[in-house]
Amino acid sequence: MMRRNSLRHTMSSAEHRPDQGTAVHGLDDTKDRDDKGEGNGKTDGESADSDKPEPVYPHDAWQLLQSFLTPTRRDKMLAVASARTERIRLVVQDIHDPHNVSACLRSADAFGVQHCDVVTLKERFHASTVARGVASWLTIKRHHSIAACVQSLRQAGYHIYAGVPPAPGVLTLAELPIQHKIAVVFGNEHAGIDKAWLPHIDQPFTIPMVGMVESLNISVGAAITLQYLTDKARRQATVAPYPLDEAARIQLLNVWICRQLAAWPQMLERLRAGQDVENSDAKR
Repeated sequence: MMRRNSLRHTMSSAEHRPDQGTAVHGLDDTKDRDDKGEGNGKTDGESADSDKPEPVYPHDAWQLLQSFLTPTRRDKMLAVASARTERIRLVVQDIHDPHNVSACLRSADAFGVQHCDVVTLKERFHASTVARGVASWLTIKRHHSIAACVQSLRQAGYHIYAGVPPAPGVLTLAELPIQHKIAVVFGNEHAGIDKAWLPHIDQPFTIPMVGMVESLNISVGAAITLQYLTDKARRQATVAPYPLDEAARIQLLNVWICRQLAAWPQMLERLRAGQDVENSDAKR
């Protein structure tokens, strides 16, 4: 593992080389323009621009309400939940461009990463409509300090990895050990990760590049990293469990179905009282 002071020197050197992009993967500030995505899906719970706490969803919501979904929708949710993992976790800090936030969250969803952390030190969490749609399928936790985020990650048993520019002693993405739960940190498009992360980084890494360009957009770096790590962890599932366990999977399905059915409190109340519930009630 690279020494903390060596990592500090690597990041400091990158900050003085504008041509290298930012300190995380040498990422530049190129903007993602993917506005199509999921549309204006509503997130019942912690929304994209709010610290509203997540509601407590009933433990039997999925069991009681799944019949109100179409068979295709129900099967899709079951399949996606079965492929979710908490082995890999995404952490983004002070991402300025809402499109970049959206792209990072979409990559997390696409590659089965359920838990995402958003650290806001200098930038507000402005997510585009794309992120608001995909956010209803993710567990997003907000932090207003790096210390709070680190404490949360450590309590959940995560090792913290962060991307840095190439330097002697820094592992490549392909060389990263994955026997532990991993939280991967990506920082601001211009400044990279904040220096307050340095004492807490267990493993710096870099994405090798062989072209003329010396930087990647942050959302591209996040996508490459999440795809590689989830695939590697899935293939090494005999070393450490990859999918969510049964209890976590059912809990996730309870959350998802309540987020999909706007009138779930009234529907559950009527079902438990032995009253009929029409499919149209789900839209209220």
